[in-house]
Amino acid sequence: MFTEKHFPGSITGEELDEYLRKAWYRMGQAIFTCHFLFFEDNLYSPLWTRLPLKNYRFRKSLRKIMNKIHQDFRVVVRPGVIDVEKEGLFQYYKDHFNGRLSPTLTASLMDNVEYNIFSSYEVSVYDRKRLIAFSFFDLGKKSLASIKGVYDPDYSSYSLGLFTMLQEIQFGMELGYDYYYPGYVVPGYQRFDYKLRIGKPEEVEFYDLKSGDWIKYQHFSEERTPVKVLSEKLMKLGQALMEVGISCQILYYPAYEANIFGYDNERYLESPLFLNVFSNVFPRPRFIVYYDLWRETYVFTHCMPLEDLGFYFEYSMQFDTLEARHFLDFILTKSKIAETKDINEIKLVASHISKLIRPPGVRGFLK
Repeated sequence: MFTEKHFPGSITGEELDEYLRKAWYRMGQAIFTCHFLFFEDNLYSPLWTRLPLKNYRFRKSLRKIMNKIHQDFRVVVRPGVIDVEKEGLFQYYKDHFNGRLSPTLTASLMDNVEYNIFSSYEVSVYDRKRLIAFSFFDLGKKSLASIKGVYDPDYSSYSLGLFTMLQEIQFGMELGYDYYYPGYVVPGYQRFDYKLRIGKPEEVEFYDLKSGDWIKYQHFSEERTPVKVLSEKLMKLGQALMEVGISCQILYYPAYEANIFGYDNERYLESPLFLNVFSNVFPRPRFIVYYDLWRETYVFTHCMPLEDLGFYFEYSMQFDTLEARHFLDFILTKSKIAETKDINEIKLVASHISKLIRPPGVRGFLK
């Protein structure tokens, strides 16, 4: 599965280390992983990142930021506590943030419960008595995970968001931790690129979904990201089908992560992108092809759309025109028609089925 979410009642340092090693991350009082994201009507592949701390040294530009803030302000590192002061700064930060955030800091970190299953610390920065920035990070046994950073927009010239991350790294190095996990970056979506400033490309690592290994960022290729692979494979197949007169349409499918909505059915489609075959006959998908990244095969299935899920997703994904790129129902895969690496096999099967399907408006077409 590309998206999973666990709700542990407690978590040890060793368990958190193992989750982080597998590219999982905290979400409130749960822990999750995902490998596709929808932002502003487009599909992206996040890259989970980490920084090995052994032999790491802050380069000159980072030391300059740290020295400036330590010189001008007071910095405190201590066990994390959510209080009225931090909630107030979070609301001010939220008012100036270009995007969506949780309604409160407590909701974001605690899911509005009174206990914390994670061992959380904070970095707080003060201009005299005024709190101007803070961050929360979690401690494993040998790993640290940066969770939330907030700063006063009036002090944006100080790079306080980056500074609190650097201070977390400093804390980890002083205590002998092995890895620092800042979360994901999103190739093609620059909002998260600041996380890459903590180290050089030969220092920062990213999680390779296919191999399950951590690889130096200097070896990253955008062409190998899951969203690129899915798009290119389905585009190639779509062109081949169109050449033999079979109409098809590539659709985004936000409901691929049905399992985290609490819909536990192994037959729900779990691909965020698919090819709607015979789209001129079946506007609501009945025959689809998706690409299996693990097996490197095309899977041709007969399916059934279920519940309308438009209300789950952002307005930007909701369309009702012929140019719609998102399909917002759950899709239940009824039967597998074919699975192959060979596009020609899919073409042959699709051509055979097309002879059984009558055009729109004619009674008796295949259901």
